[in-house]
Amino acid sequence: MSLININESELYPTESFGPAVEGTLIYNVQGQAEWEGAFITTNERLIMNVNMNGEAYRRVFDYKNIKDVYKDEHGLFIEFPEGMGKIALVHTKTGNEETFVEYVKKKLG
Repeated sequence: MSLININESELYPTESFGPAVEGTLIYNVQGQAEWEGAFITTNERLIMNVNMNGEAYRRVFDYKNIKDVYKDEHGLFIEFPEGMGKIALVHTKTGNEETFVEYVKKKLG
């Protein structure tokens, strides 16, 4: 299951793809913390695709609902307002983390 590839027909007419990254997402859900996942950017939103034990899960975020994005020695992090916390991406297997972070930071303005 490729999580980084979504069909262009799923985009809004005004949308275009930006950089994407795929690897292991660290986010605790029902006792499991590691998930195969991807973040895909467009000029209008951030899409998160996750393989949850064989089930595809997608969540879409407006850039205004993202507090910060950064990369350090532990991985790539997307930080959300109070209540949701952070989602980390580690063991990146597809995409360039630096390009992704730079793109999202520009969208956060």
